[in-house]
Amino acid sequence: MESKQVVELIVDGTPAQVPAGTSILEAVLRAGGEIPHFCYHPKLCVVGSCRMCQVEVQGVPKLVISCATPVADGMEVFTASERVKKARNAVLEFLLLNHPLDCPVCDKGGECPLQDYTLRFGPGESRFVEPKIHRIKHQPIGPFVIFDAERCILCTRCVRFCRDVTGTSELGVFGRGDRSEIGLFPGQSLENGYSGNVIDLCPVGALTSRDYRFQARPWDLITRVPSICGLCSAGCNITVDVRHKGQGPQILRIRPRVNNEVNGHWICDEGRFGFHFAQDPGRIGTPLIRRDGELLPVSWDETIDRIADDLARILREKGAEAIGVIASARLTNEEAFLIRQLFGDRLGISHIDYRVKRSQEPGGDTPEDHLLRRTDKYPNSVGMRALGLLPGVHGMGTREMLHAATEGRLAALLVFEEDLVAALSGEFAAAESLKKLELLVVHDLFLTATAKLAHVVLPGLSSYEKEGTFTNCAGRVQRLHPALEPFGRTIPLVEFLQRLAYRMELPLMEGNTEAVWNELARSVPAYSNVTYESIGESGTPLTDTPPAS
Repeated sequence: MESKQVVELIVDGTPAQVPAGTSILEAVLRAGGEIPHFCYHPKLCVVGSCRMCQVEVQGVPKLVISCATPVADGMEVFTASERVKKARNAVLEFLLLNHPLDCPVCDKGGECPLQDYTLRFGPGESRFVEPKIHRIKHQPIGPFVIFDAERCILCTRCVRFCRDVTGTSELGVFGRGDRSEIGLFPGQSLENGYSGNVIDLCPVGALTSRDYRFQARPWDLITRVPSICGLCSAGCNITVDVRHKGQGPQILRIRPRVNNEVNGHWICDEGRFGFHFAQDPGRIGTPLIRRDGELLPVSWDETIDRIADDLARILREKGAEAIGVIASARLTNEEAFLIRQLFGDRLGISHIDYRVKRSQEPGGDTPEDHLLRRTDKYPNSVGMRALGLLPGVHGMGTREMLHAATEGRLAALLVFEEDLVAALSGEFAAAESLKKLELLVVHDLFLTATAKLAHVVLPGLSSYEKEGTFTNCAGRVQRLHPALEPFGRTIPLVEFLQRLAYRMELPLMEGNTEAVWNELARSVPAYSNVTYESIGESGTPLTDTPPAS
């Protein structure tokens, strides 16, 4: 006899249907209800240790923990009976016996489940008069995490994450009874590459970020922007938290945004803590032109005139075969599409490439571990390949272009968001090749070794300032939104390309990012079935583009 696939039960008088094997807690959460809980997490094994999620089941003499009790046909559940309310009140009273009342100075204040549950379900005052047990405070347990043992409620989420998700098992529970405490195993440090996730998992302020500590309260954050991490090809979904500070809006922290098709609930430490470059005061904030051996700031109009005039002269004297374009896979699909349209379709340049690292070749991008990190540290290599940012007939790739520059066959090179000198110096003398060009245009965030050799330098935007889309390693198109204003006098690359095309009297797609996407989807078969609306905040997979690995 086959087991029933759907179970029917009644929750607080309302009929519900859920798949067999679902726990009571999951059934209630799916239906949009609430059962307070601490130790349960949808991506961790169930231990049922906090006892906060107790509910009453008709016919069962004792309350049951809903996270570890599967539903049964005909089960009637009460999530807010007097017995349940009394039990929750008691659990919270026990948790608060030794918990310090330091909410005003705790980083979790304002977004703390213990704080919220105490207000809604807990006792109005404590009956405890004995001195609280004092434990270690603000102890660094890794490069990114601070531990305050006094606040810990022993939910063991962090222990289970390190044991079952990363497989590194740095943390454990030590001691017995009211002396039990989370701690590191001897000789260990919490530095597993995903350690920052324990900060999100902790339902109190026991594990906090060394980077974010004492920087802000949740109500200080003016915007929480849904976006995409731009530091590798995984395309993890993130939330960018921004606050007004003395210098204007600044990113204070990055958190994972749940997307079970991409990164689930997690992000790596590079994606979480590696955002500070976007706010580095050393970034290029204005166009630069080389005069008398020095790079000097100029206006955008003068910059565009210089590039347009030099390109027109080289095209006239030497032809399109003397010009090359290297466009980084850090560019969005929309930026890459306009580069292809302007330089490939309009100017007839066949020397166009995005490949700088071997990991960007088809089959070169592989998992770095069993979780999220990839060997391809570019967010849009698959998108560049789908858009055809590759050498045309008789066209040259990145390395061939540099060889051609050395031999005098390439007169001009436009480099977008790539430091060729740093990336390729182990293979050959890239700097010597670049010095022989008549025109080197570099578009980047910083004055890199390549930018220092340029005749024209264009300031670029980080992925935290861009509007557009990336296509991740699995061929999933995802949208990123700007969390910061453009640095200095930087303008979007899309706008620069449109202005350059206008100056050269060449037709090029005009309009904002969405308009460019619509033209891209109409022109590129791989994206033909994807609309800007269908991408949404979770992304949409391409049907015709193979994954990178």
